Amino acid sequence: MRFKDLVNETGYHISFERIFELRTKEVSLRIIVNKSVEPTELLINPHPDSKVKTLQVDFPNYITYSVIFDDYTISNDTDKFQGEAFRIYTKSNYFDFIRKVSDLNTLLPGENITHYSLACIEHKVDIISNKEPNITEIN
Repeated sequence: MRFKDLVNETGYHISFERIFELRTKEVSLRIIVNKSVEPTELLINPHPDSKVKTLQVDFPNYITYSVIFDDYTISNDTDKFQGEAFRIYTKSNYFDFIRKVSDLNTLLPGENITHYSLACIEHKVDIISNKEPNITEIN
């Protein structure tokens, strides 16, 4: 499954389960999220009657990531993105900040670097990477 496929889907919600750095040859960062049409199913997961899907999002490489509890996020009208729960930003203050405090232009000249985001029901996860993640359903 491709991240872009999930960006194009609508009418569902995701919840953040965990994130960890694997630092293997294939995967540097792994994020586990749960996906459902009904947000209440995500709050009571695992419920035997729920139709929650668990997704594993594996980034082969990442530049930076952040996880913030949703209560502390600020809506920003200048950010531009595609998608609902799974997002790809074309403009973001977060990415602008990372460019200012890092040496991306020297270390990765000409690389296609992307700001990916997971807008979960209680968290927001942002990842800056030059590699598209691999997504697997793990139910």
